[in-house]
Amino acid sequence: MLKKYKIIIIICLIVIAAAGFWYYEKNSKNNSDKQNEKIAFTTGFVLLDDEKSLINGEQVKLDAEVRAQFEKKVGEIKADLITAKDKEQRLADYNNLAIYQKYLGNYREAYNAYLESLNLESQARVTWQNFADVLLKMKAYKSAEMAYKKAIELNKYIPESYVKLADYYKTVGDAVNVEATYKLGLETIKQSLESDTLVLDAYAEWLAGEKRYKEAIKIYQELITKQPGNKAAIERKIEGMGK
Repeated sequence: MLKKYKIIIIICLIVIAAAGFWYYEKNSKNNSDKQNEKIAFTTGFVLLDDEKSLINGEQVKLDAEVRAQFEKKVGEIKADLITAKDKEQRLADYNNLAIYQKYLGNYREAYNAYLESLNLESQARVTWQNFADVLLKMKAYKSAEMAYKKAIELNKYIPESYVKLADYYKTVGDAVNVEATYKLGLETIKQSLESDTLVLDAYAEWLAGEKRYKEAIKIYQELITKQPGNKAAIERKIEGMGK
């Protein structure tokens, strides 16, 4: 009889523990969902990719001394964040934390840090662009595209933003949008005082890689006109085509 009661008690304890675990998991998920909703409302960012398919990190080859320095910086920044109250200081901390975590191959940690930064300041173009780089490392392709486009939306006259978006389309194998992005960048930058040479150079290099040599040469010749000091280097690029 006593043995029977012991078994019943054990079963009851197991049921109670399972219920407690279920409640904890449910509560944690609800808290996580609420935080995601808050971030989405503040930043306009929603993860568009399947969480299960993402790469949260990878082993990055670093010199032991360099790795130790980066890990030390991460520790120092995290310690500073515990006491930092000033918005600008917290922004700098989160952005720097994200950069070092990315260097270390800790992409999920970098992702979380950028989200915190954007939660403080959602209109920071450079942060969106750097965030997109991390999303690309995570293979969150749809989300990366959205973030690169957001950077352009915040300032459409920055040449690097178009090169970054075009590089994204190269990664996903979308040649049509690679070219469309270069063309859009060149057309848009004409309306500003910014130089378009960065986009021209990237566009010419891509055309050469696609074996569209005549078109590439035409753009390189335009670059020589705009950058006469780089004439010799550009001419070497032209001579090296197809070799």
